[in-house]
Amino acid sequence: MKRWWLLFIILLSFLLPLNGYGLSVEEEKKYGKEVYLQIAQSIPVNNDIYISFYLRTVTDRLEAATNLDMPIFFTVIDSISLDAFATIGGYVFITTGLIAMTDSEEELAGVLAHEFAHISKRHVSKAIEKNKISNWGTIATLLAAAIIPSPIAKSAIMATGLAGAQQVAISYTRENEEEADKVGATNADKAGYGGLGTAEFLKKLRATSDNRQVPRYLLTHPYHSERIIKIEQDWRGSKCRLDTSFYPYLVARAQILHGTAGLGMEEIWIARNLRNKEDPVSAYGAALVYSLKGNEEEAIALARTIKSPYRNLFLSEVLINARRFSEAIALLKNEMNPIARYFLGRAYEGNGDRELAVSTYKSLFRYADIYPELYKRAGMISGMMGNEGEGYEDLGRYYLINGNMDQARISFEKAVNKYGINSARAKEVMKILDKLPKKGRTG
Repeated sequence: MKRWWLLFIILLSFLLPLNGYGLSVEEEKKYGKEVYLQIAQSIPVNNDIYISFYLRTVTDRLEAATNLDMPIFFTVIDSISLDAFATIGGYVFITTGLIAMTDSEEELAGVLAHEFAHISKRHVSKAIEKNKISNWGTIATLLAAAIIPSPIAKSAIMATGLAGAQQVAISYTRENEEEADKVGATNADKAGYGGLGTAEFLKKLRATSDNRQVPRYLLTHPYHSERIIKIEQDWRGSKCRLDTSFYPYLVARAQILHGTAGLGMEEIWIARNLRNKEDPVSAYGAALVYSLKGNEEEAIALARTIKSPYRNLFLSEVLINARRFSEAIALLKNEMNPIARYFLGRAYEGNGDRELAVSTYKSLFRYADIYPELYKRAGMISGMMGNEGEGYEDLGRYYLINGNMDQARISFEKAVNKYGINSARAKEVMKILDKLPKKGRTG
């Protein structure tokens, strides 16, 4: 989907509630959800189990360290662009391209902490309230400056907006980016990541973009060098205090599965493994490449050599891809890592052990808000087992998270019918139905 159409959807959600006044926390939540539901139906949301589950751990740590008036709703967009942005209502978006570019979990945490700081300080809603914004052009300029990642695009948007809107947007971005740097670094350090992650990532942006062609006052993320120096001065000697040993495998996965086609990424990982056969990350990347290419035996043989505490997880995935489910079950049945538990469910499912598959998926439902596929898999299997009420309920939750309100309503209504309208379970489902928008609407 074109970014300009995405921008239009986001802006449209702001028009009705403003009327020249600021947004309350409850209004932010309401309209933020509407924005999210529109986005979820309009862009490719990433569905990688590794990324979804692992980033939940990162965001949980940061959310606990951030002073928030509302919970964070985190979404990964499947895109090669380097994007991260926060909208109203606690909704944060990040792309797989940004993940693939990072070298460490501290960098990613720094970026996310920065976006969480925008939410905690309610920068968008406060700017709207402060300037009594109700004009379409002003709103468009302000929000475009807030969420469009390209400096060139930012300058073009501002240059074509109203003169007054330009000043509002410039003031908003310059003041709030500095505050988000400061608050974000503090919260990242509080979460255990240290305060230097944002600076490290900004160095990458400085190296990969040419901001010299854009007037300094038009940049939403201004003064890379000055921002880096400020953060490094404030957090000199700050270090990560967490175990981030899994993160390099996540980056490898993002580069291989969600990178740019035609860049030879698969060949790069195979060559990297050949150069250093002792490196477990390279071995994992190459095994994943072989599995994707259908070279199953080569993938399995290489995965067996991975010298990592995560070896069983990596090996089980390629075994499942090769439909060797019993071997994967033997490897995973005692693993507690949630990603490993998901693959155990997949192995049970492939092996025909439906009850064990459903119970395993259900044990992971705390992750279903970021990985709704859990509801879909559990629902489909429950239906095949004859538990139709449970199956339709889980499918309803799957559609609800994905923003497909009509299908969610249909599934929940079928669940009520299968449960029996007077049953306790049906009454719980009816409470969900009562909160759904009228048929044909998404927000």
